Amino acid sequence: MVFPFKDEAPEAVAANMAVAANHHAVDEVWAVAWEDGPSLQGLRPIADDLASSTGTTTTVHLQKRIGRLRPGKGDAMNTAIALAAERGRERVHFYDADITNFHESWISGAEKAADRGYGVVRHRFPRASTDAMITWFITRPGLASLFPQTFLPRLNQPLGGELLLTGGAVERLAGDSFVSDRSDWGIDTVITHAISTMDTGLYEHHVADGKRHALYGSLDQLRTMLIECLDAVASLSARDAPSAEAIHGSDPPAPVPPDLKQTVGYDIDGTIKLLADNWTDAEVALAETLPQTVAEPLLENRSTPTFSFMDFELWFETVRFLLDGFTLGEPAWESLAFRLWMTRVLSYTSNQALAGFDRAMEYLEATIRDYDKLASQG
Repeated sequence: MVFPFKDEAPEAVAANMAVAANHHAVDEVWAVAWEDGPSLQGLRPIADDLASSTGTTTTVHLQKRIGRLRPGKGDAMNTAIALAAERGRERVHFYDADITNFHESWISGAEKAADRGYGVVRHRFPRASTDAMITWFITRPGLASLFPQTFLPRLNQPLGGELLLTGGAVERLAGDSFVSDRSDWGIDTVITHAISTMDTGLYEHHVADGKRHALYGSLDQLRTMLIECLDAVASLSARDAPSAEAIHGSDPPAPVPPDLKQTVGYDIDGTIKLLADNWTDAEVALAETLPQTVAEPLLENRSTPTFSFMDFELWFETVRFLLDGFTLGEPAWESLAFRLWMTRVLSYTSNQALAGFDRAMEYLEATIRDYDKLASQG
C-alpha cells in the first residue's frame, strides 16, 4: 500500500495509513514523500507507533530522483513502483494522501476486482460539477482526440491516483522509461496510457461516497498541474492505442451524495480576475495564431473579462491546437494554455454548471462522446 505525499499534515496521512494497516489484505504500508521536510519528519514516529500497534510493516520513504522533469508526484510514484518490482510485490495499491474519507471498502473493492483476474484496478468516484476541471477539459478531450473509438476517453478518472497494480503491471511500468521519465504531475496520465496498452485487463471500481479532499481557491492553484498534465497528454501523440481486444470493465453508477451536488470546486470571482493579468507580447503573438473565432474574443480579455464564447466546439479546436504545438518550459505557451483553459472552465461554469449538477454532468459526458466522434471522423 503506497501513499505519495508532499506537505500534508502528518496526522492526516497517518489516518489513511492506519486504515490500510488494519486491512486484512495489507501486509505493508509505505508513505513516499516528494520532499524532505516537516511533514516527512513528523510522520516517521507516527508510522513507527502504527507499526507497533497493528503489526503491519509501516515505513516512510523519501522519493528518489528518477525522472527528467520537475521533481514531484511522478518521482514519488516511480520510487514506489521500482521498489515494489525489486521486492516482487504481487499487488500494490496507490492512494493520494489527502483523501479525507478513505475507507477499507476502497481496498476491498479493488482486491475483489483483482481476484476476478483484472491486472489493474482504477477507482472512480462522483465529483462536484466544478471539480476535476483538468480531467474534463484537458485529459479526456485529449484522449478522445488522440485515441478515438477506444476505451481511453471513457475512463472516468484518468488522472486519479487511486489504483491497484498486480505484479505483472508493476514490472512493466518499472521497465518503461516513458513512465519513469515523468517525474511531475503528468505521471497519472502516462500511467493511464501505459496500462491501457497492457494485456492485463483494466477495471474501474466505483466509490459511491466520492473522493473528499480540500478544494481550491482560484484556478491559479492548479496552474502547474494543468500545464504538466497537458504536456503529458500531448506526449502521447506518437504512442500506441489500446488494442480492440483490450479488456475493460466497470462497476455500474450509483446515486451521487447530495452534498456533492451543491459543492463549488473553485473561486469563480478570483479566477475571472486572472484573465487580464500578465499578458506579454509573446503570448499575444502566439494567441493570434489561433483560429480567429478563438483568438479575437480571447484577446478581449486584456481589457474586459470574456469567456462565454468558449463552447464545446471551439474548445475541441483549441485542444487540437494545444496538442499540436504546446511546449513545456516556454512561458508564452504555458501562459496561453492556462488562459485558454480558464476561459473554458469559466464558460462551462456559467453556462452549464450553475444550472444544476445533473444537467452539468450529462453535458460533460456528452461533450466527450462528441469529441470521440469528431476525432474518429478526422
